[in-house]
Amino acid sequence: MTSAEQLGLDHSGAHARGVDAASGASDGRAIAPHDVDPRQYPMVIREMIRHENDVTNHRLMWLLIVQGLIANAYVTAGADRRGVTAMLALVGILVTLSAFVMLYKSYQARGYLNFLGQQAKVGMLAEEDLPLAGWPKERINGWRRKVWVCSWLDQFSDLLEPYLFLPSLLVLLWLCVLLRSWLQLGGGALIFLSAALVAVILPAMCFVWVGWQGKGAARDVPLG
Repeated sequence: MTSAEQLGLDHSGAHARGVDAASGASDGRAIAPHDVDPRQYPMVIREMIRHENDVTNHRLMWLLIVQGLIANAYVTAGADRRGVTAMLALVGILVTLSAFVMLYKSYQARGYLNFLGQQAKVGMLAEEDLPLAGWPKERINGWRRKVWVCSWLDQFSDLLEPYLFLPSLLVLLWLCVLLRSWLQLGGGALIFLSAALVAVILPAMCFVWVGWQGKGAARDVPLG
């Protein structure tokens, strides 16, 4: 057989394989390769949880640095300048609430990733449910079911974790400063009123955030 004939046969074979592949794709029998081996799903999710932990640590450090700057400005201004101290207290509260929203998003993302990890370990996680980010735009409906205490809290001990406790403490302190400049209250009454406001504001923010994120962002999937 000449080289020309051999070249012709190779070309014909390649053309036939291309036709077969095209016909297989057209009738739906072609199987797309996995981006990640399903056996590696738990490891991938574990790395994503580690990333969310790092993000939480960075956000906590950012919060502490900014709060340190505001507290330094408050001490420099002096307690006698009520207008300045009230403004700094209000800025401190707003900065803390902004950081709290970011920290709370990472908290929910870790919860969702833990759920996906459990699904992956029992072979119930589909490839389309493996997220690119810890908190994807579309999530499995009912993933908190039978695991979380309520829709906004995994377990009560989480309230003592820095990502939830530290923002609450900072808001409490700045509220004491703000209310002291507005109201004539004793120390005990001031702390009690501030604590009551914290107990209302932060959970309300969590409820609103969960409700807002839940609108049109979930789909039904059989849970294992």
